[in-house]
Amino acid sequence: MLQGIIAGLVSGMVLGFFLKWIQLLTGSGVYTMLLNIDFVPGLPDRLPEWLEFALHLAVSIVLGFIYRLWINRWPHPWISGLLIGAASSLLFFPLAMLSDRVPQVNDMTAYMYWLAGHVLYGIVLGLFGYGYVRRGSNAGAYRLR
Repeated sequence: MLQGIIAGLVSGMVLGFFLKWIQLLTGSGVYTMLLNIDFVPGLPDRLPEWLEFALHLAVSIVLGFIYRLWINRWPHPWISGLLIGAASSLLFFPLAMLSDRVPQVNDMTAYMYWLAGHVLYGIVLGLFGYGYVRRGSNAGAYRLR
């Protein structure tokens, strides 16, 4: 399962760096949204950026682990990765409603950046999954040619 952890870690880093880059270029608060913890009970509204990023990576590692389990059962790494990326992009809407320091829920430009980042996240997961399936590392599962 180390493969899933690594896939989640790398995918999460790519997503985080992409959204930080977008925020620096455009001023859209998509990176702030990614790290936002305003709504988490028991945590302060803000933590140091490195710690908020570490929390984001922890969630991404869990998703990478789930992804790895998923492709053991249904070995379609590209579809699986893109589904996880697309599904997680929908978090934009509740997250936008939970804080006033992130883009507004009707900011479709910010959502397009957010969606692009999460599709990229899914593509990176798919790359890892394709490698696993191609090498046949998920015993007994369908192998891509």
